[in-house]
Amino acid sequence: MISVIILILIFFCLIIHRYLTFFWENGNLPYPFGFTTFATIFIAIYLINYIWLFGFLVGIIIFVLTLFQIIFSSYLWPFLLPSVMNIHKKPSTLLLLTPPEVNPFIYGIWPFIIIALSGLTILNFFIYDYGYLLIKIVDLLNNNYKTPIILLVGSMILGNLIRIYIMKRLSD
Repeated sequence: MISVIILILIFFCLIIHRYLTFFWENGNLPYPFGFTTFATIFIAIYLINYIWLFGFLVGIIIFVLTLFQIIFSSYLWPFLLPSVMNIHKKPSTLLLLTPPEVNPFIYGIWPFIIIALSGLTILNFFIYDYGYLLIKIVDLLNNNYKTPIILLVGSMILGNLIRIYIMKRLSD
């Protein structure tokens, strides 16, 4: 149960991280050093969690997919679609005069979620064994690896194609 909560929190943090990164890249984020510090801690936490939950090789593969935002661009991007639509609704000249501002609640809750996630990570070491989630998934699939891999790769490709199509429609 804690491992599923950790994964949900990681996905939730990935969404928040991408939202805050938009403001950080534009220079509109207050206290950018705090954001980069917690972003670095977050990367270390999800690396540790992926390796602990899925084993070394699968954990590193999932980490690389997460680090290069393939997981986000395939599955998690719809959660940020409302904020992207609000930004694209404004004319470009108005965006230059009054750039969008970060939501203070989301920015304020970010470090607390990272701290809670690190606490759950430490607790996870005492509750579950190394590679526990991968073992459970393999047991559920009866050692059938081909079908889930094909489904995951296909859904990643489909998710990215849908995202590209929708973003093109929004930018027109």
